[in-house]
Amino acid sequence: MGLTKYRPVTDYLDTMKTHGIARAVLVQYLGNPDNGYLERCVLERPDLFAGVALVDPQDSRAPRLVDEIGERGVLRGVRLPAGGTPSGVWRAMDTHRLVASVTGPFADVTGDAFLDIVDRHPGVHFRLEHLGWLKLADDPPPYRGFRRFLRLAERPNTSTSWSGFFLNAGTPYPYPDAEPYLRMSLAAFGVDRLMWSGDWNRAGGTDADYAAAVEHVTGHMPFLSDEDRDRVLGRSADTIFGGIS
Repeated sequence: MGLTKYRPVTDYLDTMKTHGIARAVLVQYLGNPDNGYLERCVLERPDLFAGVALVDPQDSRAPRLVDEIGERGVLRGVRLPAGGTPSGVWRAMDTHRLVASVTGPFADVTGDAFLDIVDRHPGVHFRLEHLGWLKLADDPPPYRGFRRFLRLAERPNTSTSWSGFFLNAGTPYPYPDAEPYLRMSLAAFGVDRLMWSGDWNRAGGTDADYAAAVEHVTGHMPFLSDEDRDRVLGRSADTIFGGIS
């Protein structure tokens, strides 16, 4: 989330009104560890936004930077890769009970080393972005890779997001090839540990793309009840990121 690469957050306010979005989680984009603008947005509208920072785990200051984020208490989480994050960073995340918004690659997310990290840090909630960053075409039936990913659902301190289909699906919108993965993740994580993202501020994205992402959940997932949709579209994220559900 920043001013030099993507649209400002003020542009998102109209989109929120259009689609009846009461609260949102703002996530820092990869490659930008300057979280100043993100923090200002949350401070200005804490009634609307929670925030997830980015810290470069290879920065020697990374554990201290996480400590500072936790001590300030403005941002609720930190975006970190599943592989290559030093143990000191995970310890700092655990100390402050922050949400880790976990990036891929998928092989790192599904590896035994990351599973061990999740087990050793029960104070961290691990939000697994984009179904683990799986490229759906790389894991056809019988879904061996995705079934390894679903081992993480056995841990109570994990959740995953239904997002990034514009990038990771192998078929065009409304991404029919995604349905088996959606159904399996719903069965494994349960609706209270699933959250949606419309990828509003993606490169080249338009308001029409965001509207289509909302419609993907409301109009193309008949296996969800109305209560399920309510949770996936907001209440689960509100609970996980410490809002009022």
